[in-house]
Amino acid sequence: MLLIAGITAQPLSYLTLSLQRTREFQTYSNKQGRVVSPGVWMLHKGLTFTKRQSSVKTLKDLYGIWYVATQLGDFSQLAIKEFEELAHQHKKWFKTFQKNLRNWVDNASPSTWSKLESQDPTGRLKKLSFQQMISQLIEQ
Repeated sequence: MLLIAGITAQPLSYLTLSLQRTREFQTYSNKQGRVVSPGVWMLHKGLTFTKRQSSVKTLKDLYGIWYVATQLGDFSQLAIKEFEELAHQHKKWFKTFQKNLRNWVDNASPSTWSKLESQDPTGRLKKLSFQQMISQLIEQ
């Protein structure tokens, strides 16, 4: 990792995964583009949330993982399937992902859990549902 003028640059070996695995999209106004695929995005967030300087952003990243993995129906199932493939292809990164999430879950205070739950405007995110989702992702 390289830090220049307060900006952190990640190793290119990791960034290439985000560039290689993209999905096309089209907006309602017919604009087209490409975004990082959901499985890669979840892996990235699980690898990098521990580096966040702000606890608010950490919770946002964790909420995002939960949301993509659980709240988007068939899209969530595809994201989980892709994540599982990545876990097998990139074992070292996956071990770091597991360690990061286990450590966070094991050390989160009741106040932190409450703040995480408050990230979800629908009220569906609860400690138990988050723990179940994490177990599904890290028990490969």
